[in-house]
Amino acid sequence: MAPVMSSRLRSGRPLGYAAAAAAVALAATGCSLDLSDLRPGGGEQTQEEAAPVEAAPVLEGALKRLEAADAIAVQGKVAAGGEGEGVNDAALTVTSAGTVQGTYQEGENEAEVLEAEGRVFLKAPDEFWLDQNIANPDSDQYAGSWVRVAKAQLGLDPGAELAPAELAATLEGLGAASEEARLEDLDGTPAYRVDLGGGEKNRVWISEEEPYTLLRMEVEDLSAGQGGSGGSEESEGSEDGESPADDASAEDAGGSGARVQFNLSEPEAADVEGVYDTAIAAAEDELTSSRDARIELNWQGQIDLQCQTGGACTVSGTAEDVSDGGGEGKVIVRMNATFKNDELGEKKCDSTEVLAAGSTVDMSCSVDYALEPSTEPKDYEINATSVLSTQGLSKKSAGKVAEALQEQKKALSESGGEDASPEEESPAEDGGD
Repeated sequence: MAPVMSSRLRSGRPLGYAAAAAAVALAATGCSLDLSDLRPGGGEQTQEEAAPVEAAPVLEGALKRLEAADAIAVQGKVAAGGEGEGVNDAALTVTSAGTVQGTYQEGENEAEVLEAEGRVFLKAPDEFWLDQNIANPDSDQYAGSWVRVAKAQLGLDPGAELAPAELAATLEGLGAASEEARLEDLDGTPAYRVDLGGGEKNRVWISEEEPYTLLRMEVEDLSAGQGGSGGSEESEGSEDGESPADDASAEDAGGSGARVQFNLSEPEAADVEGVYDTAIAAAEDELTSSRDARIELNWQGQIDLQCQTGGACTVSGTAEDVSDGGGEGKVIVRMNATFKNDELGEKKCDSTEVLAAGSTVDMSCSVDYALEPSTEPKDYEINATSVLSTQGLSKKSAGKVAEALQEQKKALSESGGEDASPEEESPAEDGGD
């Protein structure tokens, strides 16, 4: 019987579910973001009589304080670069090691945000995912669970671009565009406004009193002057040792071109520990059951079912990235196949591979009905279905992430408040990157 593919549609794209049938014989032989409009109070100068001060020392002092911080809390607006991009809300706490916890909101739909060791995950209701135009075989499993996403999903990579030292370096790279800083009324608080280079609306507000502290920033392109960071790759066998399920390294952070308007503050030590506690608990208990939405995948053509005399059957197919060039990283892909016959019953098998963005990967798995030889051969029609799914993090990688987070938390506690980011470790084997 010729193979048959059945499809389930969502967002206009066929999902990765396929079916096939074969016969087996029994025989003996065989955006556009106007940051000034978003600024509460508009940054209007009410301290008209205050004399301006030299901008460079004020900016330098604030950036040194930022660079040494254990974490930074940001709250405000973010939009990806380019005309027509939406403006969304974000409230994030970012540690010196780039671990992130917080929320991200698009319209009325809010998602929890978690970034650990360069991997970004969201947990959101179904309404949030329906607005993302993601059509994956396991999209119906996204709601209420952690889902690994491309860093561009948020408009920026908070762990790479908002970690205190990295953000300080970016703002330092922009530099002061004016020699003078004047006091303005920042929502009822006097603050020095320092105009920055790199854009007409790049500016920061810094506390009037020393030690100078960064209170607000508006930046047209957060990636301006910022170098990308990348990770190496390593691979491992799958958890059962049968097939290569290597999770790859973290993808380049790169420049996001994000436009931001954020209020900034330094969180309490207990809040920073809370970020680590949340991330560690997720790595230990939840992330191995997460999905991966960094690419869209489907079967390339039909799956193939082959059965041999005696009942050994194999189903195979080619999974492909159908993201129209928008996918990124390497994603753990799982194929679950079910074989059925009314008389012989049901058998299942699965296979796990890694699919790189823009490419394909061959997948197959087998079962054996182990039919006894007979002098009276009989044909059985075997039907098979096979469905694709994704995994955001392997067990081995989740263990490494949890260990790294534990070390970061321990080092932070032992440092007594100093930046305690450990030596960078490649997040290999997490299925994507």
